[in-house]
Amino acid sequence: MVPISVSRIVCDFLVLVCCAVPLLIFHEFVKPYKRGFYCDDESLRYPYRASTVTRQMLIVVGILIPTILIFITEIFRYLTWERKCTQFFKSYQCRNYNVNRFIVRLYTFLGYFFLGVCFNQLMVDIAKYTIGRQRPHFMDVCKPNVGYETCLSDHKYITDFNCTGDNKYLIHEASLSFYSGHSAFSFYAAWYTALYLQARLYKPLYSRLLLPAIQFALFGGACFVAYSRVSDYKHHWSDVLVGSIMGSVIGGVVAVCIAQVFERREIPACHLPQTIDQAILEDGHLMEEHNAPRPNVPCGSHNNHSIPKTTTSQERQESSKNYPTFITVSHNAPIATDETTNH
Repeated sequence: MVPISVSRIVCDFLVLVCCAVPLLIFHEFVKPYKRGFYCDDESLRYPYRASTVTRQMLIVVGILIPTILIFITEIFRYLTWERKCTQFFKSYQCRNYNVNRFIVRLYTFLGYFFLGVCFNQLMVDIAKYTIGRQRPHFMDVCKPNVGYETCLSDHKYITDFNCTGDNKYLIHEASLSFYSGHSAFSFYAAWYTALYLQARLYKPLYSRLLLPAIQFALFGGACFVAYSRVSDYKHHWSDVLVGSIMGSVIGGVVAVCIAQVFERREIPACHLPQTIDQAILEDGHLMEEHNAPRPNVPCGSHNNHSIPKTTTSQERQESSKNYPTFITVSHNAPIATDETTNH
């Protein structure tokens, strides 16, 4: 029985809140850096268009889809794969109350996901407010009093200007182009969820194509969001590229290094192959090697070292310890580590 610390849970929530506070400060109290512009810069003279993927839609979909996939994955493992292997998993207890391992897993993986969301958005806001790059529709929204209607000097960098546009919110947002928060968030969610699914679904599902199809759909949706930011004139292509890269990096780091999804695969011993022969049979790539007939050569024509040796069951089990295919599997064999309760 593994005890769960209530104080540790409270501390986790406090850390999450502390990571979210700077986001509120940026959006409510910080003004973006005021950059100048060239009046003949055509990249800033695109018309304003409404977003194809609004910020509210992105937040709902980007959080809802990973949450649903994580929930379905954990309940699928709990009710199907682990039904006959319950004795191989640890039990959890919080103040004399038993806690189902399903709840512990949801808390762990969703907690790390939301922590990564805060990290990702914090990196986005730091870049946006310190760089202050204008969006492609900057001139249409700001309508600066200098260099908007007439451009007296093609190569003069204008820094002394005032926006005459009516919508103050759009003027504020017009200087937050670099880098794309939509792209960063969508690729973060896609990478975290895809790596989580790859780690937790350690056996083929009903079809070997199902998991890759889900992962491809995640990245396809992220690409659609990123492309729409360019076509809607919300970002320059370089803003979208950097946002996609940053979101991918943060998603990979959070999933692999912080959440440690591959170290928390929790493969029960009843799902591990016991012998070399069974392992080869379960490996589709080695089926032909296992079933290939051995050449029928008279014993007298061979040296002693060339005669095929018949191994015993014990020798096969000992040799399977060094069998390269199962280095990762045996490494991940320990199930439900104590660290699971600490997050």
